[in-house]
Amino acid sequence: MAKKLKVNRNLIELVTAQLAGIKALIGQIEQSVSDKIIEVILQADKIFITGQGRSGLVAQCLATRLAQIGFDVHIPGQATCQKIEGPDLLIAFSCRGSTKTVVEYARVSREVGANIAVVTAFGDSTLAKLADEVVLMPSDDEGIRAKCRYPVGPNNNTLFEQAAFLYVDALVYILLERKGICKSIISQRHTNLE
Repeated sequence: MAKKLKVNRNLIELVTAQLAGIKALIGQIEQSVSDKIIEVILQADKIFITGQGRSGLVAQCLATRLAQIGFDVHIPGQATCQKIEGPDLLIAFSCRGSTKTVVEYARVSREVGANIAVVTAFGDSTLAKLADEVVLMPSDDEGIRAKCRYPVGPNNNTLFEQAAFLYVDALVYILLERKGICKSIISQRHTNLE
């Protein structure tokens, strides 16, 4: 029988701890890497975005927003996904940087000469080693968890996924500004097939 988790904090305390953990984690990302990611996105012919599990959901959120602002976006594994080539970009999300499918997509992308940007918690991971640019979110840092009294959540990747979601959402707004597009375009291009 599974042991019940004892929680001595209320919901608002837990959310506050989560926000503090996210803030600490985002604060460790190098601005120069984010600037490079923005540039490679703007220069790419096509953008392929991948991840598995909850990281995959973050990847899909980014893919949706980029498509809504006019980028040619594809999700590997879907029937409409095109061929990745040299002038293209693969953006891969994986907390541990070892997710087999994601690593394989990166290997194929490397073979054809496409750019690879990775969002991961582990800079020495297989995925990170295949990348041109690495957004490092060291969510396993015990210092961050202890300082913020961060609740581990359903699994150890929770802090990574939460921070990655906020990071890509902010990235989209920077891209809107760089392209000189009004953010209302997102609503205008929102799907009506739901």
